[in-house]
Amino acid sequence: MNLKPEYTRFLPHYHHQHATFFVTFRLYNSLPKAFSVKLGQWYQEELAKCELIKDLTQKATMKYLAQRSFFKKMDDVLDSCIGGSDFLKIPTVARCVTEQLDRFDQELYELLAYSIMPNHVHTLLDFSIQHSGNGETAPNWYRNLDYAMFRIKGASARYANQHLNRTGQHFWQPEYHNRYIRNNDHLLSAVDYIKQNPVSAGLCKHWHDHPFTWINKKFW
Repeated sequence: MNLKPEYTRFLPHYHHQHATFFVTFRLYNSLPKAFSVKLGQWYQEELAKCELIKDLTQKATMKYLAQRSFFKKMDDVLDSCIGGSDFLKIPTVARCVTEQLDRFDQELYELLAYSIMPNHVHTLLDFSIQHSGNGETAPNWYRNLDYAMFRIKGASARYANQHLNRTGQHFWQPEYHNRYIRNNDHLLSAVDYIKQNPVSAGLCKHWHDHPFTWINKKFW
């Protein structure tokens, strides 16, 4: 499996070809600005500490732990919905997202799971459907995670803003958070997280009761 170049906006993205990714993206202005700034500063400081570590294995582990901690801090505040946009609690708007996730299923990726929360989305995407067959080099038409997220977020934002009668306004936060799935245990853990997120956030008692949580039947 080849490692694609690192893409950086505010967060680092490592685009392993043909990999599976746990992806979280959120509405524009869905986190308090002061919290976002403080969290971003903390994360950059943690990454800077990691760069001082000479052992490459230890460095990679510490970066992974910092990223995981960043995600947990962010997701806890998103789940609380303490302020900002929460348009995704509107069923017609949430469907704008599920339609785009479904649209590229079996084309760019295999859709494994998703949960649409009031102000953010968790999804699990398997890009091995684009596998070239030799296990080494992607074909010229390979489309990575960044391309898929551009398509998903762009179209869903357009249709959602139409439903909301909004024009010329941001819908999604430009950034997204992703974690490369390392092994089967990590995969099952990500599926469980997606299932349980609406439950832990108090939206329902069982994930089956949440209308915008979907899990591929291979995990049932």
